[in-house]
Amino acid sequence: MKCLHIHAMLKNIRLWLSLLRAVNLLFLALTLTFFYYCLIVPNHYHQLYTKLLPLTTIDFVLFVVSVMLVAAAGNIINDYYDFELDRAHKPHRALPQGLISLNTALLLHAVLAITGIGIAFYISYSYNYSPMEYVYMLAVLLLYAYASSLKKVAFAGNVLIALLTATPLWLLFLMEVKFLATIHFEFAPRILGLIRNAVIFYSGFAFLTNLARELVKDLQDEEGDKEFGINTLPVLYGTNTARWIAALILLTMLSGLGYFMKGFWDMRAMKEFFYLLTLVVVPTIGAIGLIFTAKNNAQWGIVSALLKFIMLAGIGSMPAFYYFGKGDL
Repeated sequence: MKCLHIHAMLKNIRLWLSLLRAVNLLFLALTLTFFYYCLIVPNHYHQLYTKLLPLTTIDFVLFVVSVMLVAAAGNIINDYYDFELDRAHKPHRALPQGLISLNTALLLHAVLAITGIGIAFYISYSYNYSPMEYVYMLAVLLLYAYASSLKKVAFAGNVLIALLTATPLWLLFLMEVKFLATIHFEFAPRILGLIRNAVIFYSGFAFLTNLARELVKDLQDEEGDKEFGINTLPVLYGTNTARWIAALILLTMLSGLGYFMKGFWDMRAMKEFFYLLTLVVVPTIGAIGLIFTAKNNAQWGIVSALLKFIMLAGIGSMPAFYYFGKGDL
């Protein structure tokens, strides 16, 4: 009996984690944490020679939590509107399994979203970072619109989710801009330039890899989406068209990556260059090849998992580059 109880408890934990998309939330938290502590903080300490930061440690944690809460709320409302589809094609998910009722899911969505927005209001008014809270409110509304209707509009929903994934980095950057505008630092313009380039690099990477992965998920779910009238790109324009667009997105990401890698090569930053080559470029080329050969859910699942690895490698480049730089001092 005890073993059965433990098994049931573990199953419920797995269902909760899947409902919240815990892995995606972890990626968000790691991205923000690495960006703050491997880029912003070291530049303050070693370039501006100050211990002053845009956020205290506690408030930075609250910022990360607020982003995760809004994202989790979006995941829940997405499953709420996908209930019938999931019951037919993904009965293993939390809501079809009866983990919580639809009404409870709706309430939980509201609680998480309001709490996230509330934290944003606190940070905004504590540091005069307005209009940060309005970005949160807009994100909640857009995630609701995506779940209820926009996901049925080919490609529009994919672009929206990819954009929202990249937005938190820009929020951090805008906090840095506002902070450096309040106190005069001699090298502030140069530091802002460096951090701006990093934001462009990582937000662009996040946008394109997430956009490609959203398309891959649409390819994986094509049959169910067609049955329930969800007009994704593969449903409207065919599998081959969607394959080519996903591949072109990844090729665009590789071309942008090549620009930054050329900079590393010119600076003789070989560790950074080969990190990106081996852990991002080569797997991305492999993912492009698999996009054209995948034929069933299991194979599309492999493509999706590979894209997750590429995202993780991209996120991991922040602490890696930080330690490479320390080693070169």
